[in-house]
Amino acid sequence: MYNCFRPGDIVRAKVMGDARSYHLSTADNSLGVVRAKSLAGVAMVPVSWQEMQCPQTKAVERRKVAKVEEA
Repeated sequence: MYNCFRPGDIVRAKVMGDARSYHLSTADNSLGVVRAKSLAGVAMVPVSWQEMQCPQTKAVERRKVAKVEEA
C-alpha cells in the first residue's frame, strides 16, 4: 500500500459495496493519486503511472498515479 498511496494524498477511487460496507478501488487507469505533496511539502508532478517527482528536491516517490484527462 505504501508504494501506491501516502497519508495526505488526494485519490480518485471507485466506491464499491452494498449498504452495509463500502470499499474503494483504484483498479483502473483513470483512478489513483491525483495530488500529492513530497516530504519537503511541495506539490509533486507525475513522471509515470507509478512515480511522482518533487520539482524542488527532484526526489522521486512511488505512487499509483491516476491518468487524468485534461480539460
